[in-house]
Amino acid sequence: MPARAPGELGQHRVGRLLAGLQDSAPLASNPAETTEKFENELAVVRLGMAASLFYALRTKHAPTAAHSLRVAISCSAWAERMGLDDAARDRVEVAALLHDIGKIGIPDRILRKPGKLTVDEQLIMDTSVQHGLAILKGCTSDTSLLEIFSQANRWYEGRRDSDGRKGSALPLGSRMLSIADAFDSMTTDSVYRRAMSRERAIQQLIDGSYKQFDPELALDFNRMLEDRPEMLQGAILNRWLQKLQQENSNCFWFANSMNHDADTQQGSNLFYKELVSRLNDAVVFTDSVGTIGQWNRMMEKLTSISANSIIGQTWSNECIHLREQDKSRRENKSLVEECLDGGQVIARPMILERPGGEPVPVHVQAMPVSGSEPGFYGTVMIFRDLSDQANLEEKLESLHQQTTTDVLTGVSNRSHFNTVIEELTSKAAKGGPSFSLIICDIDHFKRVNDVHGHPAGDEALISFASVLSMNSRDGDLVARYGGEEFLLLTASCDNSTAAGRAENIRQAVESTPIASLGGDSVTASFGVTEYQAGDTHETILARADRALLKAKDNGRNRVIQLGSGSVSIPRQTAPKRGWKGWFESQIGSSENEFDVVTRVPIDLAIEKLRGFIADHQAEIIRVEENHVSLRLNVVSPRAGRRRADQQISLRVEMTLSEAVIENATALTPSKTNVHISLQPIRNRDRRNAGLKTCYEQVQESLKSYLMGEILDNTAG
Repeated sequence: MPARAPGELGQHRVGRLLAGLQDSAPLASNPAETTEKFENELAVVRLGMAASLFYALRTKHAPTAAHSLRVAISCSAWAERMGLDDAARDRVEVAALLHDIGKIGIPDRILRKPGKLTVDEQLIMDTSVQHGLAILKGCTSDTSLLEIFSQANRWYEGRRDSDGRKGSALPLGSRMLSIADAFDSMTTDSVYRRAMSRERAIQQLIDGSYKQFDPELALDFNRMLEDRPEMLQGAILNRWLQKLQQENSNCFWFANSMNHDADTQQGSNLFYKELVSRLNDAVVFTDSVGTIGQWNRMMEKLTSISANSIIGQTWSNECIHLREQDKSRRENKSLVEECLDGGQVIARPMILERPGGEPVPVHVQAMPVSGSEPGFYGTVMIFRDLSDQANLEEKLESLHQQTTTDVLTGVSNRSHFNTVIEELTSKAAKGGPSFSLIICDIDHFKRVNDVHGHPAGDEALISFASVLSMNSRDGDLVARYGGEEFLLLTASCDNSTAAGRAENIRQAVESTPIASLGGDSVTASFGVTEYQAGDTHETILARADRALLKAKDNGRNRVIQLGSGSVSIPRQTAPKRGWKGWFESQIGSSENEFDVVTRVPIDLAIEKLRGFIADHQAEIIRVEENHVSLRLNVVSPRAGRRRADQQISLRVEMTLSEAVIENATALTPSKTNVHISLQPIRNRDRRNAGLKTCYEQVQESLKSYLMGEILDNTAG
């Protein structure tokens, strides 16, 4: 592919794209039919031998099997969008479902290690491709399927001359699979790395274009998520998980007698699971070889490690940064090994190191679990937070309950929510912890009132609020915003984790019967976002609401995640341009004029600007060629007490162009440059003490929405 010349897109095309900002985004056509079609295709083709191999992988390592299923769902949705014929689609879906089947041959000590692998361990892990190819060759002679499987881990440009095929010579299915595989890995929690938000994962894919990934496919994958982000989330995936997964294998923790009938045993399991989940202490179960089988909510809060990312891994003290309080004590064994080898209860104070935070003193009890047979079934470990913070949070939770509670549902009211989100936003803006917001709405609630009456509608609201409260954690805030719309504020929670929690709530709502509806249940739609640099509490709520509307437009009963998250992007320095460039930059440079370079083509940059305009309720003044003018109201924190004095109206001028990349090659990804100029519309605001702060807020917000870098044009 030849290197692109600067400005190749042309101003006329940019003008057409910008003109689309004034139009509402087109809705997906018949989303329910599309979803049903590709699910049915997956059902017909995938089961049989592929399902048997999938079961074998799940038995070996459930997290790897779940990852494979998510990748298969992604490839299925993508293949449908691309219009691939049935045979091509079948092959890429089977290859995706079984792309990690070779991990059956990897030793458990490596596969279940709860941390990064050593070089030698990684070399052993890399042999899984050969193991998988050998397994598939014993099951099929389809050379096209085997090619997709064997080439899926190759880089697009080829990392060595001896790599063989590369670029477009690689099978299409392999190039699709490598992107879907990487995306799911980046957006899924692991013990040593938190999941990225959807937008940041897409940014990583685009950054890897031309080298690791096919650039055109990476952009198409991005566009698919812009059009229908729910295709890779929740509703579809979990229906397949229910079909392909068996009952939880950890029932030995709860079994008292094999003579109980199935219903009694299932009820007992539910009671014990709910008890463990609701304990105020953090609880972990392991089996006799240290495999983690239970990780309750308080353990998630204490360690900031999700249950999904660690269940199935082997316990080690290092996996949660746990160390002895007494440094003179030797740490040759983990708690599990020490407990099982000695066969005694261990009880002592320890220290939990939390990256980026203060060490937390904890009291640990580790107890071996025995039965009628000789030996131990495993261990139970209980962690109690000894810091003052835990007691303080319990006291604060009970304050002002009467004045901050919704009368009907018992959750917080709108006024209290507004107070809390303003406080959280202010703290996050000053470098404090981030937070996420989940906004949810009962689907077709008017129909519930019309068919069953308003008392039934009230019961549905109470039931919905109860499910939200049951799925909240200490420090969360559940609030009724109005009507059938509810909010869940999740402190110290990122975008990806919040989306996962919203999906769990969605499933719980869907499966909760309501007596006044004749035992039927309701469904709900969810919008999720996280605080990001430059946000106000209004923009956070607007972005979450935009995600909710997208969930409803795309078929309801689903979760949509928007926003890049709060991770800051380092400022870049513009390349030196000689004395003339320095002179020009000094003349035109000021706090109100800057450039943002984003690593996406112009059409996707404009889609991101569409979100900025909607969430900030900006007014489009005019659009011409590659230029757009906006009127934007910004609240100045340093102005007077009156709202009118606090609000500054800015004129935002933006010019889009393809970024000039020095020494560009055919392997250089395209970038978009957005030149931005800010000016107060009212003359009196030019002397406002908070004007500079407003400029900085808009700059940070545009950087976040565009996922870009601010160029320092004053550097010489």
